[in-house]
Amino acid sequence: MKNISLIFLVCFSVNFYAAELPKTQSVNIQPASDEGKQAMQGFKLADGLSVNLVAAEPLLANPVAFDIDEKGNFYVVESFRLHKGVTDIRQHMNWLDEELASQSVEDMRKMYHRHNVKGLMDYSDRVRLLIDTNNDGILDKATVFTDGFNDEVDGLAAGVLARDGKVWFTNIPHLWLLEDKDGDGKAEKRRSLANGFGVRVGFLGHDLHGLRIGPDGRLYFSIGDRAASVTTAEGIKLHTPEYGTIYRCELNGSKLEIYHSGLRNPQELAFDQFGNLFTGDNNSDGGDPARWVNAIESGDSGWRIGWQFLNSAPWTTRRGPWLDERMCFPDGKAAHRIPPIANIGNGPSGLTYYPGTGFGDLYKNTFLMCDFKGSPSRSGVLAIRNKAKGAHFEAEQPNKVIWNSLLTDVEFGYDGHIYVSDWVNGWGLTGKGRIYRISSNEKDKAADTVKNLFENGFEKINDNRLIELLSHVDMRVRLASQFELAKRNKIEALATIAKESNHQLARLHGIWGIGQISRRTTETITTLLPLLKDQDAEVRTQTAKIIGDSKYNSAYANLIVLLADKNARVRTQAAIALSKLDKGANKKVLSMLEKNNGTDPIVQHAGILALTNHSKPEDLAKLSSSDSIAIKTAAVVALRRQNSKEVAAFLDDSNNQIQLEAARAIADAHIQSAMPQLANLSKHNDLSKEVMRRVLNANYRLARAEPLAIIAADKNHSELARGEALNLLAAWKNPSGRDRITGLWRPIVKRDNSLASAALIDKIDSILRSNQGLVRSEAIAAASKLKLTQASPALLTILKDENAGKSRTQALRALGEIESNELGAAVSYASNTKDTSLRSEATRLAPKVKPVGATNKLASVLTKGSIQEQQSALIALGELKDASADKIITEWLDKLIANKVPNPLKLELLEAAAKRSDKNVKTKLDKFNESRPDPRQNFFALEPYLETLEGGNAEKGKKMFYENVALSCVRCHVINGQGGEVGPVLDDIGAKVDRKYLLESIVNPSGTIAKGYDFFLISLKNGQGYAGIIKNETDNEVIINSPEDGLVTVQTADIKERIKGPSGMPPGLQMVISKSELRDLIEFLAQQKKPAKKE
Repeated sequence: MKNISLIFLVCFSVNFYAAELPKTQSVNIQPASDEGKQAMQGFKLADGLSVNLVAAEPLLANPVAFDIDEKGNFYVVESFRLHKGVTDIRQHMNWLDEELASQSVEDMRKMYHRHNVKGLMDYSDRVRLLIDTNNDGILDKATVFTDGFNDEVDGLAAGVLARDGKVWFTNIPHLWLLEDKDGDGKAEKRRSLANGFGVRVGFLGHDLHGLRIGPDGRLYFSIGDRAASVTTAEGIKLHTPEYGTIYRCELNGSKLEIYHSGLRNPQELAFDQFGNLFTGDNNSDGGDPARWVNAIESGDSGWRIGWQFLNSAPWTTRRGPWLDERMCFPDGKAAHRIPPIANIGNGPSGLTYYPGTGFGDLYKNTFLMCDFKGSPSRSGVLAIRNKAKGAHFEAEQPNKVIWNSLLTDVEFGYDGHIYVSDWVNGWGLTGKGRIYRISSNEKDKAADTVKNLFENGFEKINDNRLIELLSHVDMRVRLASQFELAKRNKIEALATIAKESNHQLARLHGIWGIGQISRRTTETITTLLPLLKDQDAEVRTQTAKIIGDSKYNSAYANLIVLLADKNARVRTQAAIALSKLDKGANKKVLSMLEKNNGTDPIVQHAGILALTNHSKPEDLAKLSSSDSIAIKTAAVVALRRQNSKEVAAFLDDSNNQIQLEAARAIADAHIQSAMPQLANLSKHNDLSKEVMRRVLNANYRLARAEPLAIIAADKNHSELARGEALNLLAAWKNPSGRDRITGLWRPIVKRDNSLASAALIDKIDSILRSNQGLVRSEAIAAASKLKLTQASPALLTILKDENAGKSRTQALRALGEIESNELGAAVSYASNTKDTSLRSEATRLAPKVKPVGATNKLASVLTKGSIQEQQSALIALGELKDASADKIITEWLDKLIANKVPNPLKLELLEAAAKRSDKNVKTKLDKFNESRPDPRQNFFALEPYLETLEGGNAEKGKKMFYENVALSCVRCHVINGQGGEVGPVLDDIGAKVDRKYLLESIVNPSGTIAKGYDFFLISLKNGQGYAGIIKNETDNEVIINSPEDGLVTVQTADIKERIKGPSGMPPGLQMVISKSELRDLIEFLAQQKKPAKKE
């Protein structure tokens, strides 16, 4: 969003968007109230700050982002398509394969059509223009600036930038340019500058956003991992369908290019005063932290959409290598990605940089970032300050600027104040929205000057004054002056400032201004060449950057010298510049990389970029003989970027990290031509876990079953490797199109089990008999899936081994799947053991062994068996192909209607009944269902889910809690130290509340907000009001913890109105999982009875 723009330097034609769309429905906007003012009493402000409300509903609603133009007018992006035209893949997990396979906007459109999705065109997101008509500091007039964005693939809209009478607007699938030519507050002209953004449904909010004009006068913007496939105006295809990306282009949309990639959801962008670009990138709700990112040019931050849907297994964590190999942490070692500066925040959204006026030195060199967590009491704005660390950065501990407000965006106004947009509460549409102004209690005189300069316009200022303003304390004034001088082609003036000014920042603006002009005429760049030898390292840095942007080949020799500069930033930009020229300097680059020795990841990245663009793959492969780890690392990553099979030359390296980088390149970047060489490493038994996983997967993908079977049987390999090898053999038939390592859509040709069975058939008996734990468990599963009857004797032996633990039940189940001749003896044996799980499984299998008379046996179990056995009996009755089962189910439905069925059996009974076609069963089932509310009509009713209160599997529930993407529990909650900080810690939740409370917290979260997390606005009869969290309450008084007033006690009789905010937890989670899964989750939560350990 934001920064200052330069009027178009290039004019080129882009077609106007003229699609005929249906009329949208009216939107829900709440009426005016005092809530916005009352809410301020709950805000917690940093010392020396004050806050005022400047706009509220109905002037705006559901604000996602905003920008302020030079006149102080606000352009606010409003969302109305959230869940009303734009959905979330977590609500449609059965689409996931199609979702991951989608490569274009049209692919996504076709997916909607295949699933007959309704309501996609009912609502439109829009931009509202808010104006202060009487200059009293309150926005009092609103017009709908632009509307009608309700194509079935549109939205969510998420970015706006207003400069020089033009408005840029991002709304998937388009980057729009809007203009209000007649000044009536409505844009009558709009055109698409680029389209093709948003190739998948993705997660809500992972949209097109981040509009910002950089110090080079170009437009920067970002997309989350809804990803893109865009063809530029020049006909170049930018195909990035698997991750979020930062783009840049000229202000008219020309010369669109990828600037930084490998992001998950870089909501907003901001430049510092030296032209470095930063963003906050969201976490994946899987235990990985959010990231504060140095968005260096051509960098890759490592995220891929496939990580999102990878669950844990004994051999990996959830999110796969992203978390398991610490790619999301600053200390991660993966060399292909730029490590984050720090892990800051939980829901990064709005972002801006202090321009220099309004707050003195309080926020000097500081970014402000909104941390949006779905609940006001856990959200607000953080102040982040970077410190240089070579060419990279480290961050100081962030501080809170304003807290207890659910803010989506933040910006510095030209009047010297901070402005923030408030979503108000929760994740859904509220029909409400506010804009607040945050001010310093100490007046900054320079702020008035800034306001006047922008109101009057820089085009009216003479050259000499513009030159003076290049030294102004406010970055926006400096940039606007630079842009105006560049527009006027004032090469000599800019060059003089760049060479002779005593003000460092003025010199940089002179360099950037010449860079702008040089994109029109490269001859001007010669004026900068002497600055490559300047005493100021930052001047050398920015000069090298501009020369690289201009692809000025005559500077080749000068740039080579800078590869040995003592300053890391200079070396970085010199290498990046060389990567853009017609010829490389590989020997010098390699020398730079060797001296860096991997210590500075940004210098390493720059060197890799230069090697990538100027090296033949075979020459890079020859570097495998180098003695330098740094050189070999760079060569591997360069070959990865080239997608070259030559990277296989590094697979046999004696250094584990080099070998891993090569394996990562082949497996993760899917270099298919090198996959056989990776698979051949299976002959080694000393590979790291990370390499071995990729080796196993390569063999699986290449249909090499024999190496997997050999590893499974070889005790010289680790238990994890052997277990995963068996798991892969079990999953041999018709393999998933999702790659096992990356989760990305990499389909394999369909196949049957013959190769896997043949490879394992002579080894399975020995593996089963001579191993315990994971290997035995996975061997049992493989025998079952491959139906290896040769495993039957060993399985029966395991079943009868009283020391075999859970393997006994697994073995019995496998004998059933195999339909072994041993099954009868196995069921007979298991039915008479003391092991409840074994007897339960035997009950389920009994009809398969002896269908005749099975009904009576199951009826007997329902009378005498344990709860677990009774559950199995009901499951078996549901599946039994015998009419006699209907009679028993009918009788049990009568008991259910009379409320005489034990709670743990209700779900099995209902599911068994639902499988029957008998008329009496259907009548009874309908009668029971009609006795309780229809969840489709009563969304928050608990009665349709009461059968989930008891009888679940806590182990399965644990996996649901930590890994189910649709639920994303760990996005907000912590158990045993794992999870997010948004909601309450749940370590002892089972000791505090009953199961019905747990159910209600999922079905109707706003009805059961945990104590200490519910936020209230309380109005008193005398006109006073307080906002905060209720700490204690009796019949006579209420104690409120107000951030503004501290602990306040009010008499109940004095309260006029009490307004409770909704829960930050989204409603409707029960609709995205099965009842069985819901019951497992409740069982897991109910068993959490130990308080969290205090550190």
